[in-house]
Amino acid sequence: MSPFKIPSKVKKKLGKIDRKDNNLNYSLQPFVSKWLRDHPPELSYALKPPEMNFETWKQQIKELILNKIPTLEPLPFNKQQLKIYGETTSNGIKFIQFSLMAIPGLRVPGVICIPEKIEYKAPACICIHGHGQSIYNSIGIKKSKNKEYFGYELAKLGLITLSFDWIGSGVRESFKNKYLFFLQEEGQRSNWLRFMGLDMLGLRITEVRSLINFLENRDEVDPKRIGIIGHSGGGTLTLFATIFDDRIKVCATSGYFSTWDHSILAMYHCGCNYVADLRKYLELYDVYSSLAPRPLAITIGKKDRIFPYKGTKVSIPIIKEAYQEINHPENLLIHVQREGHRFSGEKIYPFILSHL
Repeated sequence: MSPFKIPSKVKKKLGKIDRKDNNLNYSLQPFVSKWLRDHPPELSYALKPPEMNFETWKQQIKELILNKIPTLEPLPFNKQQLKIYGETTSNGIKFIQFSLMAIPGLRVPGVICIPEKIEYKAPACICIHGHGQSIYNSIGIKKSKNKEYFGYELAKLGLITLSFDWIGSGVRESFKNKYLFFLQEEGQRSNWLRFMGLDMLGLRITEVRSLINFLENRDEVDPKRIGIIGHSGGGTLTLFATIFDDRIKVCATSGYFSTWDHSILAMYHCGCNYVADLRKYLELYDVYSSLAPRPLAITIGKKDRIFPYKGTKVSIPIIKEAYQEINHPENLLIHVQREGHRFSGEKIYPFILSHL
């Protein structure tokens, strides 16, 4: 009832706004969809002028991304205040739990897995879990719903692995509702940082770069053979960290492949996916393409509902063309597995090993 005693018949006389009228739109999502159709990414590889060579386009894209995502200077090894919590050996692997200062005032926890039988210096791989997972899923101590056991499985294959919890995940936060972070806190915290002139993805990239500084100073690690792998949100971080750091020799993502138009701009996704105004200039396949000729492995589920295969089909030929243009098609692997949003190392594990 109106607090001003306006009769209900007044509303009836005003008529009814029919949101179902196909000729009139009031909702944001249809507006976004049409806007995306009418405004293709301005610097996309798919629209690259024939006279522009690949290296020129690639440099343009890299500079754009570096300028759009604010990061901090990663701390060098001698300022990281390393703390070891414990170590043990099981199944032929030495597990070492640690934390270090990756960013001033912010520590990152992790576990290194070192195969007992390795030749010094050995290749290493940074392993990045997705949303709702933690270090302990990656190293096989806890069950992973998406089968994200790469920290353990790659160690069994002979690599030194470093699994860590990125900002807001795993042991770094405590939420009464385990889905609260995914549904609310992620977007809220991302907005905090944007309001401060920072960026959630940018801080996570800074942490990855600090972890590379750490790995480079481990006696067991060959600093010239460091790779990175991640699933879902970990795949996002994996891809963009590779753009920022040339020390990463091979990049492998899982569960982060489609187009932005078909995925993060078509349905609900975590706040960390939305970086500045990147879609004005690029599509996701452009970010991947700009890595060429660096070794790149991608695996995605044909039934993945949050990174739909419809966008994957659009993306595959574009990335293949980029690697072909630079004469290194052998450095690209795209594996479409039959299931949904889960990890599969069937094809990408051998690829990583062959390039490290």
